[in-house]
Amino acid sequence: MGARAALLATIVAAAACGGTPQPGDPGYEYNVEGSYVVDFAANDGQTYTGTMALTTGEGGVVTGSMSLTSPVSVDGTVEGSVIGAQLSLDVQYFIPDNQCGGVVIATGTIAQGGGTASGAASIQADDDCQGGPTSADFTLTR
Repeated sequence: MGARAALLATIVAAAACGGTPQPGDPGYEYNVEGSYVVDFAANDGQTYTGTMALTTGEGGVVTGSMSLTSPVSVDGTVEGSVIGAQLSLDVQYFIPDNQCGGVVIATGTIAQGGGTASGAASIQADDDCQGGPTSADFTLTR
């Protein structure tokens, strides 16, 4: 009986230490990982499409890259966070054809399992990149 009680105590202690996965931990249900198709339905009537490659690291830190291909080529570097089911992204972008860029600040909700996310984005162009959209709704789909 003493050995059985000791084994039970060890199992309970191990379970308490393991706990529930946190953002960035394997098994966390709202991590964003891998390649996503991204669509920005902008207030100028255009839908900008391409891909985002994202990784959720320790503590919910999100990093990655963006490559839009339509209607114009746009490259971007992604930084952000996952807190619960909330996704926050800052995308520093550059439009090679126009030699200008800016930042997209996006906030949305991640579906359980991390396969999709959607929300709203604010687009802030630099001084050389005027006349584009200023807001958009975005969707990410794995």
